Amino acid sequence: MSEENALIEIPRSDWTKLRDLYVHKDTDPQGYLCINNFIKWVEKDPELKATCLSLNGDWETDGTFVLTVDLETPLKHLYFNTLGDNLDRAIKALECLESFEKKYTFFGFCSRLKPAVDLIGRKYYTDKGPLIVETIWYRARKEVIDTFTIEAPSGITLLNLALEDAEAINEIWPHRSPGSINFVRKLIKYNVNVGAYDDHGKLVAWCLRLPIGSLGLLQVLESHKRLGLGSLLVKFMAKKISALGDQVVAPVVTKNTASRRMFEKIGFEAIDTTYWAD
Repeated sequence: MSEENALIEIPRSDWTKLRDLYVHKDTDPQGYLCINNFIKWVEKDPELKATCLSLNGDWETDGTFVLTVDLETPLKHLYFNTLGDNLDRAIKALECLESFEKKYTFFGFCSRLKPAVDLIGRKYYTDKGPLIVETIWYRARKEVIDTFTIEAPSGITLLNLALEDAEAINEIWPHRSPGSINFVRKLIKYNVNVGAYDDHGKLVAWCLRLPIGSLGLLQVLESHKRLGLGSLLVKFMAKKISALGDQVVAPVVTKNTASRRMFEKIGFEAIDTTYWAD
């Protein structure tokens, strides 16, 4: 840790003030939606191990923050941002954290913040740096969402997911990892979601909402593909999130051309590139 700089906790009572500094960053993956998500989570679960930190106690000047969350997974989630003209204070704040390697995952940060993560990777990771996954960051405008119609195919019922569904969801999630079921449970418990169930009550497709406010974990079982369930659930969630007054955004792995075509076909537009790193 630098002798000159230190991280000072931002009291939870001030998180709304921090969030409101980012009101114009309502499509930024670590802006308004992200901070608002954790405000809601700690209201529902005051014991949640989420800590928001500022560089030397100064966060009101340029909104620089680092948020760490322990979701009972091997790596803590790390979120950060700044409204400054450059990334200097954000980098200094990150450098005050404990050892990065095998401790944190940088969760869904935008292209503007990538140089900071690249620098941390070169400086603090012993091998080749963190493993980075690239996604295209999509947004659906409200006027597009308002045109969506929701009509489930015969034999399919759309319902809120149950906590018991977490195991089935985690089992086939391409990005699952040790302890990731705890993350899935938090998403089901605290955020809006939707599941598609067949006539026997079996879960055959689902879509959740990530802590950064976006759609996530969209999946359709092989047995029920080509029925339009993917686009149906995206539209359903888009209307649900838009009704909350929030922007509707979604990350899609860059190489997943099929999913990208589906999002673009229903009216989502690419607005940035987003990354995950651990």
